[in-house]
Amino acid sequence: MKRIFLLAFLTAFIGFAVLPVAHEAWGRVRQEGDVWIVSDAEGHAPIRGGNRGAAREEARRMAYRDALEKALGAVVTGITELQNYMVVRDKVFSQAQGIVRSFDIVSETVDDDMLILVGVARVTAAALDGVLGPAVLDAIGNPRVMVLIDERIGDRTPFISTTEGLVLRAFERAGFLLVDPDQSRALLNIDPSVAFNDPTQLMDAARTLNADVIILGRAHGNAFTEQRVGGQRLFGTRSTVQLRAVLTQTAYQLGSQVIEKRDRGLSEEDGVIRGFQQATPEAASSIVHRIAYAMVSGLTSGRAVNVRISGVSFAKSETLMEGLLELAGSGGGAYLRSFSGGTLIADVISDNSARSVASFLTTDHGINVTGIDGQIVQGEVGEAARAPRNQQAGATVTVRITNVSSFREASGIEDALQEMIGAGEIDSEFQDGVLNISIASDKTGREIAVFLSEHGIEITARTAQNVEGIVK
Repeated sequence: MKRIFLLAFLTAFIGFAVLPVAHEAWGRVRQEGDVWIVSDAEGHAPIRGGNRGAAREEARRMAYRDALEKALGAVVTGITELQNYMVVRDKVFSQAQGIVRSFDIVSETVDDDMLILVGVARVTAAALDGVLGPAVLDAIGNPRVMVLIDERIGDRTPFISTTEGLVLRAFERAGFLLVDPDQSRALLNIDPSVAFNDPTQLMDAARTLNADVIILGRAHGNAFTEQRVGGQRLFGTRSTVQLRAVLTQTAYQLGSQVIEKRDRGLSEEDGVIRGFQQATPEAASSIVHRIAYAMVSGLTSGRAVNVRISGVSFAKSETLMEGLLELAGSGGGAYLRSFSGGTLIADVISDNSARSVASFLTTDHGINVTGIDGQIVQGEVGEAARAPRNQQAGATVTVRITNVSSFREASGIEDALQEMIGAGEIDSEFQDGVLNISIASDKTGREIAVFLSEHGIEITARTAQNVEGIVK
């Protein structure tokens, strides 16, 4: 069911009519026009210092979040879990006040110094178009798209491709970055009809142009009837547009779509182009949808994280590539784009987020990570590479603890961790019995796991930068 909810969300993202959402797991939700009615939006907040008014406002904001997640099938949580990309959630929730049209309180109760609000929220679906689009593109790493279309009318190849222009326009409207079509044609010098059947021929060339996704198309049309109507010759035409989306690094097909249209024109070309103009937007919209859905829902057998590290010797570059290949695992890969002037540029195809790759480079290879931008990790070989790993401070460890019974218990765990790390920083979120904590300190994942196990938390998984556990 989660994929259905993601589908509803992504449909809204690319401007389609929003799919209705209704499922007991996400509460009582119904759709009325461009508004979703959430009848059990709930928010809670602690009453600090007896200030019930402040608690009510905080609980109201949490109810807005709850309404958004229920109306969208918890899609925001889904993206955050898949990408470990908190910006996505923040972008949506920062706009919550404008998206939640109204919130009518049905009940207000206090339980153990916790104020709980339950109400009816009206969520404006149309307003989500401009908010969720950038969030999704960020989540899937702002992929760069290259379009290559084999267009023919009868046995002729037109000088200007109608289909290519319409496909480019569809992706541009959706916010994708595009490779200049004139540049790609000049550099590739590849027959589009050949590339459509064997996209692997394009892989190296497309990587040179920094294209993450290739849209291969075949648009063929011809006249199959001819008649005179009122003294005018009319041609009955058949136009077929077929599009395929392929990942540049792995040749994995993200989706395909075939649309056929029949029309009439004063000439074969006139009728066929009319058909292309009808079929292409429909096919392109479907492909835009499928790319976003496949990449954000983890159906691509891995995502591409671009790694750029300066100050690298050749020997160090070989070691880094071996390490990245091991990180990618059997289902992924590590591909060298270039090594020049001491700078290594590589792509890692795996289920790891950019943050996970950055943590791996820092922890296992002593790389000083200087920035993470979308799906790009930048770093340099410097002091971090020479310092012993157990002395590298400032690393971030994420902790996820389930079966937490109350907000008070979550606060107790957070306070204990804060005391343990001293001057480090903690950022946390508690919802539905799950406590998520981000810890920036000089403590390792192992030290934090040992500390939690000594305080009644059963550790279920641990890596250098991630700890998972459950309250016994």
